[in-house]
Amino acid sequence: MAIAFSDYLLGQRGREGAVGDLARDAARDPEWPKQRGLSFNRLRNYLIVNHASQSAIDALECAWNEYGEINRDDRHLAGELDEAARQIVALPTGPLYRDVNGRS
Repeated sequence: MAIAFSDYLLGQRGREGAVGDLARDAARDPEWPKQRGLSFNRLRNYLIVNHASQSAIDALECAWNEYGEINRDDRHLAGELDEAARQIVALPTGPLYRDVNGRS
């Protein structure tokens, strides 16, 4: 399962630039929304209500898009793995296929 956006963002604290600045600000903010399933608009509104700079709002959009790409890639890989698992009908048996104890 993918991590929550806020967990992803907080993981960017060591990063240079605006996303790193936003991550450090979020880490210091005890009210920063951390629950899973938050929308971009909810987080953007949080920044606006708290008088964040346009740079912080832009950084949120950048981080949100990066997070979306990561989750898209994870969902794609999970789908491929599910499909591969469905295609496995049976494990081969016989003299060429022995278990670790030498049994067929």
